[in-house]
This record gives sequence, C-alpha cells and structure tokens, in this order.
Amino acid sequence: MKLVELLIGDTEYQKIKDLFQNEDDFNPMTETDRILIQAMRAIVSPKNLKEDNVGGEETESLTISKIIEPKDKSLEGNVEFKV
Repeated sequence: MKLVELLIGDTEYQKIKDLFQNEDDFNPMTETDRILIQAMRAIVSPKNLKEDNVGGEETESLTISKIIEPKDKSLEGNVEFKV
C-alpha cells in the first residue's frame, strides 16, 4: 500500500468533481479504467481533503490546435505525414 499526498488546483479539483456528477455514465470499461476512476474518486473525496485553501497562484490554460486536412486523402504512393 502507498500513502500519497497530492496538491491540485481548484479548477482541476472541480473538473474531477464534475465528472462524477453524472456517475451513471462514468463506468469503467477495463481494469485500468477502474483503477483510474478509483483514484479520481479518492482525489475528490471530502474525507481526503486535508486543507481547502493552501494559497498559490491559480492557473488554467486551454490549447486548441486546428488540424488542416490535406485535399488528397489517399494513402497510396509516397505519403508524407506532418504533425
């Protein structure tokens, strides 16, 4: 067994809580899913919250990249992949 202490931002904490608001639709499909869901539940469990406001600068960022699709989508011949 391991005891883990985690410092997480208010925004991330709230987003994880929001995932469980609709818990009926949030079911594990694999054993790995089950482990991750169990860990996220523990993160937002009130009994695991040691301190509510530890200070620090709250940060949140969102990056969206537009994918430009090629006109010719065939995979025949010499295909060059760009990221």
